[in-house]
Amino acid sequence: MKTKNNNSDNLAIPGKSMSQKKFASMIKEAEGGTFFTLEESKKHFQEWKSQRKK
Repeated sequence: MKTKNNNSDNLAIPGKSMSQKKFASMIKEAEGGTFFTLEESKKHFQEWKSQRKK
């Protein structure tokens, strides 16, 4: 029985192959993005909601 050395199973998008290394690197890239506190998120949501009602 042979085993695969390269795990190219799709880990993100159906129909597209992606290695676990690539997936981990994309997560690290996303973690470098902007994050908001709970209060900031609520404020942004309320602003978006008030603009939407107009």
